[in-house]
Amino acid sequence: MGSKGPRKSSLTKRPYMAVQRETDLGRQPDTQVQRLTMLILTNGEKTEVDYFDALKMEPWVTVTRIRVEFRSGDPISTVEHAVRIQSESGYDKVWAVCDVDEYDVLPALQCARELGVGFALSEPCFEIWLILHKKACRRGFNNATQVDEYLRRLVPGWDKTSLDFSDFRDGVMDAVTRAKDMGEPPHAHPSTTVWRLVESLKAGNEEPDP
Repeated sequence: MGSKGPRKSSLTKRPYMAVQRETDLGRQPDTQVQRLTMLILTNGEKTEVDYFDALKMEPWVTVTRIRVEFRSGDPISTVEHAVRIQSESGYDKVWAVCDVDEYDVLPALQCARELGVGFALSEPCFEIWLILHKKACRRGFNNATQVDEYLRRLVPGWDKTSLDFSDFRDGVMDAVTRAKDMGEPPHAHPSTTVWRLVESLKAGNEEPDP
C-alpha cells in the first residue's frame, strides 16, 4: 500500500504541468498583440497615405489594426487632432506624420512629447524617406520639388500621386538603417524620423529604440 502512493502522484502531476506551460507561453502573447491598435495621421494628402496603407499589410507588422488618415493642417494641429481621435476612439498608439516644409516645427515636437504622440518628421519632406529605400543621401535640397526630382532619378516613372509600394518594399529596413545615421529633423538637413514609426509597427507592444 505504501509503495503505490508515490507512483500514483507522479502520474497525475506530469500531464497537468505540461498543459499549464502550453497555456502560459503560447496563448498569452497572442492575446496582447490582438489588443494593439494604432492611428497614423498625416498632413500629406496622397503619398504618405498610400505608403502606410500598403506598409501596414506587410507580414512583419505586428500591430493588429491600423488606421491611416489624412488631415489638412500644420504639424501642431495634426498632433492635436491625433490626440482628439485617440480620446474618442481609444487607439493604443497614435502617430503624426508631417513634413518640415516652411513650418516652425519645434512647438509641434514639444506638444507631441507632452501629449504622448509619436511624431515622424521629415526635413524637408516625406520623399526623403523614400529616397533612403534606394540609397543613403546627405546632399542638401532647397525645397520639396528638388527632392521629388531626385527621387524620380532613382525610381523611373515615379509619380507622387500614384505610389507603387513594390518600388520600395525591399528597401524598408535599409531605409531604417540609413535614416538613423542622418540626425534629427529639423536641425539635420536632410533627415527623417519615419524610421521610428516603422520600428513601432514591427515591435508591437515593445517600444522602438530611441
